Amino acid sequence: MKNLIFTLFLNVISITVFAQKADLSSEELIIETDFSDRQAIITTIKNFYIGDHTGSVKHKKLSMHEKGAYRYVNNEGEYVESKFRLDLDNADPNYKEELLSIEIYDKISFARLRLDQFHSKIPEYKLMILHKVDGKWKVTSINWGYGIKQ
Repeated sequence: MKNLIFTLFLNVISITVFAQKADLSSEELIIETDFSDRQAIITTIKNFYIGDHTGSVKHKKLSMHEKGAYRYVNNEGEYVESKFRLDLDNADPNYKEELLSIEIYDKISFARLRLDQFHSKIPEYKLMILHKVDGKWKVTSINWGYGIKQ
C-alpha cells in the first residue's frame, strides 16, 4: 500500500512539473514573437503618407508597388481604378491620417486607415493591401470610400 501511495505521489509531482514547463514554454513563445513585419508595414505606410503629403517621389517608390492601383467608387457611384504613378511629385496636404488596424497573413497585409479631410467634416476610410515582395512590404492596392460612417 505504501508503494502505491508513493507511486501516486511521484506521478502527481511529475504531472505538476510538466504542466509548469508547458506554461513556461508558451510564455517564452510570446516573448519571442517577432514584430518586425508589423513595424516594417507601419514604416511603409508612413513613407506612403510622406510621399502623398509632400510629393516625395523617393517616399512613393519606397512604399508603393510599381504595378499597384487605386480603386474606389466616386461620388457619382462610378467605379474608378487608376495605376500608381510613382514618378509624379504631386502632393495632397489637405488631410490627416490615422492608422486604425493592421492584419498580417504571412506575405500579405491589410491596413485600415481613417482620413480626416480639412475641408470636410465627413471622414474617409482607406483600406490598403500590402504584399511582401523581395523582403520588402509594398502597398499594392488602395481602396477607399467617401462619407462612410462608423
